[in-house]
Amino acid sequence: MKFLKVLLFALVASTFSLTPIQAAGIYNRYGMALVENSDGGYSIKNAKEYEALIGDPYRLPKALVPYESKVPAYNNAAMEKVVPETFVYKKSVTGDDLPLMVYRSGRSNSPVVFHIHGGAWYSGTYKAAAAFCKTLAGKYGITVVSIEYSMASAPGVRMEDTVGDCYDAVEYVLSRAEEFGIDPERIGFVGSSAGGHLSACCAMHFPQTKAYAGWYGAYDLPYTMSVYAPESNVAKHQRYDVFLNGWNPEYIDRFSPVKIAESKTGLSYKVILFTGTADITAGPDNARRYREALAGAGIKNVKVVTYKNVTHSIGKSYAGADMYTKSLRLFAKTL
Repeated sequence: MKFLKVLLFALVASTFSLTPIQAAGIYNRYGMALVENSDGGYSIKNAKEYEALIGDPYRLPKALVPYESKVPAYNNAAMEKVVPETFVYKKSVTGDDLPLMVYRSGRSNSPVVFHIHGGAWYSGTYKAAAAFCKTLAGKYGITVVSIEYSMASAPGVRMEDTVGDCYDAVEYVLSRAEEFGIDPERIGFVGSSAGGHLSACCAMHFPQTKAYAGWYGAYDLPYTMSVYAPESNVAKHQRYDVFLNGWNPEYIDRFSPVKIAESKTGLSYKVILFTGTADITAGPDNARRYREALAGAGIKNVKVVTYKNVTHSIGKSYAGADMYTKSLRLFAKTL
C-alpha cells in the first residue's frame, strides 16, 4: 500500500511543469537522508551527528516525511531549446580526456557562467545541475560551461592538479570567445560543495569575474577537512593523503579560498553564499569565514543565506528552490 501511494504521488507530480531536483534516495524536507525501517516507517540517517549541531532532529516538524523539492524558476520550455555540447579541453595528469559541457544561450556576445560540480573532489560529474544550466542559457540568455576536473580518486592526483584543471578550462573557453559566442569580460562562477571550493578559487583568480554563487562550499579547507575527514576516520583521512600532499598544512592553505582571499586586495564582484545550520559534511561555519575573508579583500557586501535545520544537501531540502532561484537572479541582474 505504501509503495502504491508513493507511486501515485510520483505520477501526479510528473504532470506539473515544475522540475524535480531530488536525486536518488529518500530525504526529508531538511535534506536529511531517510532510511526505511522494517515496519515501513523511517529513521534519520546520521541522527546523532545532526543532534550535535541542532539538537534532536526527530523533534523537527515532518522530520520523517519524504520530501521532493521542486524549482518553479526552472523553465521547461526554455530548457527544451538548449542542447548542450561537449568539448575536450585538455588531458588530465593521468592521461584521460577532461571534458566540459557548453550550454549555449543562442545569443551573440553573451555573458558566461562557469559551473563546477561537487562530490568531495572524489566523484561527481560535469553533467550535474543540468536544469539550472539550461534555465540560465534558455531563459536568461547566459551561456553556461560545466567543467570536469581530475578527481582525488585517480592515482597520483593532487589538489594542485584539480585546481589547475579548472583554471585551464576557463582559459580554454575565454580564449575561444568568438567560437562560443561569449563576452570574456562578463563571467560568473557557481559551484556546490567541493565545486564551491573550486569555483571560489576561479572567481578570485580571474579579474573578469562579476558574480559568484557558492552552494554550501568548502571555503576554509582546514576547517572543512577536520569535519569531513578527521584523523579519527582513518579510511576517509587516508583517502586524501596524496591529494593533500600528506596533509601538509602549508599545502592545504595554498588552495583554501579563505587563505587566498586574505592575500587579495581590490576584489569587487557580487557574492552570495548559501549554507545550512545542520551541515555535518563540511561544517556550518564555512560561509561566515569566507565572508570575513572576502570583506578584507574588498568585497564588503557578501550576502550569506542561512537555512535553519538544513543539511549540506540544500538542493534536496525545502530551501533548494530558494537557493537556485536566488542564484539565477544574481547572474541575470549582474551579468
